[in-house]
Amino acid sequence: MLQNPSSTMARAKIVILLPIAALLQADAFIPSAIGSFRTKSTTELYDSSRGIERDDVPSVPMPPWYSDSSILRDRSHVIPTDRGFDYRATTTSDDDDIASSSSSPSLSQTVLDVLSRPTSKVIPFQGNNAFVRRLEGEANTARGVVEPLFLSFDECDPSWLCDNEGTISWLGQQSINEGDDGTSNDDDEKLLDYFAIDIPLSIDVVESSTANVLTADGVESSTVRNYGDTMRSRTHAALLATANGLFSFHRTHRFCSKCGSQTSQIKAGSARKCTSESCKTSVYPRIDPAVIMLITSPCGNYAVLGRKKTWPQGRYSTLAGFLEVGETLEECVVRETLEDSGVCVDPASVRFVASQPWPFPRSMMVGFHGAAAAGPGDVTRKDNLPELHVDPAELEDARWFSKEYVRKNGLIEGRGSSALDFEPDDNEAEFHVPGPASLA
Repeated sequence: MLQNPSSTMARAKIVILLPIAALLQADAFIPSAIGSFRTKSTTELYDSSRGIERDDVPSVPMPPWYSDSSILRDRSHVIPTDRGFDYRATTTSDDDDIASSSSSPSLSQTVLDVLSRPTSKVIPFQGNNAFVRRLEGEANTARGVVEPLFLSFDECDPSWLCDNEGTISWLGQQSINEGDDGTSNDDDEKLLDYFAIDIPLSIDVVESSTANVLTADGVESSTVRNYGDTMRSRTHAALLATANGLFSFHRTHRFCSKCGSQTSQIKAGSARKCTSESCKTSVYPRIDPAVIMLITSPCGNYAVLGRKKTWPQGRYSTLAGFLEVGETLEECVVRETLEDSGVCVDPASVRFVASQPWPFPRSMMVGFHGAAAAGPGDVTRKDNLPELHVDPAELEDARWFSKEYVRKNGLIEGRGSSALDFEPDDNEAEFHVPGPASLA
């Protein structure tokens, strides 16, 4: 049986992730002390106006996993010069309405020119799975270490470049000096361009002419989330997450929601446009903002964590929920906590911590720290913790956990994961928090 958590439970629609490990570095949770933040090697959360000592305030690594500020997002050099479609009908020279053409589409010359550069790298996907290479001799956890499978454009089978099912998207650009893929510096080649290609599901990669690159020793595929905390670098995690979100968008927006005509990708894969000359509606990837909050007890020594039935055994994390129309992020924190756990949050205690892209498939996690409103009586007493109420249809379990318990049993190097296929060991099966790939 777990030590120090209450046996009462909480109702929660969504339980995702927040910086549990970082917030436990301090001697107390200090829910009302998070004010401004500044960035050094980590971001220190500090509010001098509240009289909080700097050493008492927790740190959150910045930027969070799945993001990398060294990746440049200016795509002007790869967008077709006429601002038209990325794919063009091979039988038509001046007609952008590729839906009316029976020929197979081909990439525009601008996209093709950048793709063909020796400094361009392509990461293959198929469906929801990314292809990666497992690295030997670099395993620092039981799950090992992987990196994206980087291909040159010449290594990509021509059949993969199909706008009907698959697609190719530009992910970003990075200075070779800042890259971590082992590429040596060359005065004539300063920047790397990263692309990802979504291989049509109708193609058997084993039978394709370039099957050797996808079936070589050490190459495997699975969802990006399952690989998240085994990625060798922040750059690799950010590239795969970006590709995962873009491909989810492309797969679900093949047709125009306004007129029903076929759409085709534009702006190097960052958007789509209706191919009907009478419509030409553009559509961009949807991003769903969600709050994710570490809610602590009035005494500051406990936090409410919960678990979903579908999670690996022993995983507990923080409450979260999606923003609704007409409310602020802070109001969403209060509402979701009340709906999910029955705990009333003091609105004045809610403080922003950090944000993290979570494109699985299209969320942006906005992390907050808040404190439960104090009720009558001695707030320092464990038996005075706010009562939790759980809906078994939403959560399998939720409890108040002490800071000491989580620090002792959850904050162990190499323990825990945010992967859905994670197989916990005996200790982790009793209790673990999400790994470093998540904001948790």
